[in-house]
Amino acid sequence: MVVKYKKVETNNEFIDAVRIRADVFIREQGFQPGWEPDEDDKISKHYIAILDGKIVSTARTRETAKNEIKIERMATKKEYRKRGVGKGFIKFIISEIKKQKPKRIWLRSQVQSQPFYEKCGFKDVSKPFDMWGVPHIDMDYKSAGSE
Repeated sequence: MVVKYKKVETNNEFIDAVRIRADVFIREQGFQPGWEPDEDDKISKHYIAILDGKIVSTARTRETAKNEIKIERMATKKEYRKRGVGKGFIKFIISEIKKQKPKRIWLRSQVQSQPFYEKCGFKDVSKPFDMWGVPHIDMDYKSAGSE
C-alpha cells in the first residue's frame, strides 16, 4: 500500500478535502451542518493523503499564535482507517510544520481519537472539555520545541 501525502494544490483537491470533512464530521458523527467549510480555510494550509488515486484523508494547519501551529480538521474516510494512512499522514504534516520552526505544534482532539494521537507523539495538555456536545482535549506534539 503506497500512500502519497501532499499539500493541496488545486481547487478540485480542496473540494474533495472538504467533502471528506463533511462526510466524517457531519454525516458520520452528526455535527450540525453549516460549519464546513469555514473562514479559517482561507488562512490555512491544506493537506491530503492519496491512495489508489483517491483522496482518502485530509487535514489543515494554521498559525494560532506566534510560533504556534495547530493541526485541524483531520478526517479519514471510514474504509481507510486503521490501515496506517493517518499515522503516516500526521508524520508528513509534522515534517511540513517543522520547516517553519514553531515552538509549539498542537491540536484539539475528540477524546475518542486521543489514543491515536498519543501513538503519533502527542500528549494531553488539558482536561477533557465539551465542544459542540462532544468531549475534546488539547494535545501538544511533545518534541516540537526540542528539535
